[in-house]
Amino acid sequence: MPLNKFIWAFILIPFVVGLVYYKKLTRSHRFLFWFIVVGTVTELTNRTLRQLFVVQNNMPLGHFYISLSFIFLALFYLYELENFVNKKIIITIVILYELFCLNNVILFQSHLSYPSIPGAISALLLVTFSVLLFANIMREGKIQVLTDSSLIWINSAVLLYYAGNFFFYTLYNFILRYSREFLTRTVYIFLILNSIFYILIAIGLWKAGREKQS
Repeated sequence: MPLNKFIWAFILIPFVVGLVYYKKLTRSHRFLFWFIVVGTVTELTNRTLRQLFVVQNNMPLGHFYISLSFIFLALFYLYELENFVNKKIIITIVILYELFCLNNVILFQSHLSYPSIPGAISALLLVTFSVLLFANIMREGKIQVLTDSSLIWINSAVLLYYAGNFFFYTLYNFILRYSREFLTRTVYIFLILNSIFYILIAIGLWKAGREKQS
C-alpha cells in the first residue's frame, strides 16, 4: 500500500512538538505525549522488524500497542476529568480493560489475529471519555476562545479518530469477508483519519506548551 509508506510519519509531528514543549506541559499533557511515544516506538519497531527480519505478521505488536496506549490516554483523561468524574472509576476501567485484553489473547483472539475486539472496546471507552470532557468544558465555561485551548484540539482529535476507529474495528471482519478491495479502500480512509488525528494532537501539544509558557 503506497500511501502507508509515508503517511505513518505524521506521528513524528506531535512527537517532535512534544519533545520541544515537554517541560512546559501539564501532567495530563505529558501522559498524552507518552501516548505518542508509545505509538512512535511501536511504528518504528514494526518497520524495523519487517525490514531486518522479514516479519509479516505484526498482530502481536498491535495487541500490545492497543492495551498500552489506552493506559496513557486514559491517564490523560483521569486528570482532565478529575473534577467531573471520580478517579477511582477511570482507574477501575483501566484495570478491567487491561485484564480483558490479557484474557482476550488467551481465550478468544490469538495474538496473531487482528485485535478487533480490544480495539473496538478501547475506541468506545475513549469516545466516552471525550464526550465527558466536552460536557465538563461546557459545564465549567472557562474557555472563552475555543481554538486557543489545547483541550479542544486534543479532545476533538480523540473523538473524531476513535469514533472512526470504533466502526473500523467493529466492521473489520465483515468487510474482510465481503471484499478485500473494499477493505483496502477502507484502510486508505483510516490512514487519512490517522494523519488528521496526529496533526490535531500536534496542534494541541503546541497550544499546551504556549499556555504553560504564558
